[in-house]
Amino acid sequence: MKRIAGIFIILIFLYSTYYDLTIGTLPSEISKASEPENEQKVSVESTEEDTMTEEPMSEPFQAVTVEPGNTVLSIVEHLHEGPYPATIQDIIYDFKELNGIEPEEMQIGEEYLFPLYQ
Repeated sequence: MKRIAGIFIILIFLYSTYYDLTIGTLPSEISKASEPENEQKVSVESTEEDTMTEEPMSEPFQAVTVEPGNTVLSIVEHLHEGPYPATIQDIIYDFKELNGIEPEEMQIGEEYLFPLYQ
């Protein structure tokens, strides 16, 4: 009887692991947020004039002077007065795009641009 129960528990564990890795258990809102939104599809018939009029999507940002103990995530959380409405990867990517440096390279007393989300 113990052997059957052990096999049953192992089968449930293997099935739940398979389900989690293939289908996932995250809500659809979270998984959609992690997908890149700014993929631009270029049509074959686009002319040079069309590409000149397109402007890159720009998100609002705010300049903040870094103090001791501040991190990119803590500053963004403070700017939004609570939890930030974007994934950590999106915030770090946007910080890199705005400032051209890695978050680990921030210096105390320097001013950097931090993304604002709606």
